[in-house]
Amino acid sequence: MNREGTTGKLRKVEGFDVFNVIFLLFLALIVIIPFYYTIVRSFLTQQEFIMNGTTLLPRQPTLGNYRDIFVGTGMMRAFFNSVLYTVLGTAFSMFLATTLAYGLSKKNYPGRALFQNMIIFTMYFGGGVVPFFLLIKDLGLYGNRFAVVIALAFNAFNMIILRNFFEALPPDLEEAAMLDGASAVRIFWQIVLPLMKPALATVTLYFVVDRWNEWFWSNLVLIDSKMWPMQLELRQILWTSSQMAADVPAEIGRRTYAEGMKAAAVIVTMLPIMCVYPFLQKYFAKGVMIGAIKS
Repeated sequence: MNREGTTGKLRKVEGFDVFNVIFLLFLALIVIIPFYYTIVRSFLTQQEFIMNGTTLLPRQPTLGNYRDIFVGTGMMRAFFNSVLYTVLGTAFSMFLATTLAYGLSKKNYPGRALFQNMIIFTMYFGGGVVPFFLLIKDLGLYGNRFAVVIALAFNAFNMIILRNFFEALPPDLEEAAMLDGASAVRIFWQIVLPLMKPALATVTLYFVVDRWNEWFWSNLVLIDSKMWPMQLELRQILWTSSQMAADVPAEIGRRTYAEGMKAAAVIVTMLPIMCVYPFLQKYFAKGVMIGAIKS
């Protein structure tokens, strides 16, 4: 009786595992196939696409489409703009998140519950686009690069992750440092933060992805196209690729291919952020798990 029950239970678990594997493979294919096809198209020439149509592997791959988006568009300028906004924005956001989370992690902090509830309130209710735009305009930041940096400066969810990490640290470390004469600032920068690598890496990745993919606020507050990040430049390429392709100086023996320029622009926009993830991956899973234990 026990063997039969155990065998039936094992078979049920194995069947569920098979279903999970098939389902996850199906989801993976939904993501991978369009991504792979975009990569393939970015290396196709117009002639090969007309001759072969959809193909799994280019017979005569070319880097001409990548050359065209850097020669005939503002992609290079937009790349440096995105790097600037991402670096400055992430640094500013991390400063706000770490300092506020450290303060709210102290149980005896005056007004801690009030400040914490006010921050959590912003996760459910926001002022809206119009008040934010009017605020940026009143501050004299309309059309200024700093408006993009300020737009996503604070994220309540990321701050809560860091606060949970700070609360998990043993208070004896700070007490011992105080007895040795260390100031509060020195304890924070030289003792607490080095112990927070998993959390800092996790939240940094969140901020970097948000900053790199941001386009809405940039479209709202930036007037000059020379200040556009890559996401806005990509949108412009996708909308006007045919016109841009006609204006790009063609290489000898190769016609400019508008669809190939679109695919190349998508890959160029995605590639930098994909290169960042492997450096933070070893901290990412640990940071998410530990940060989600307490709320």
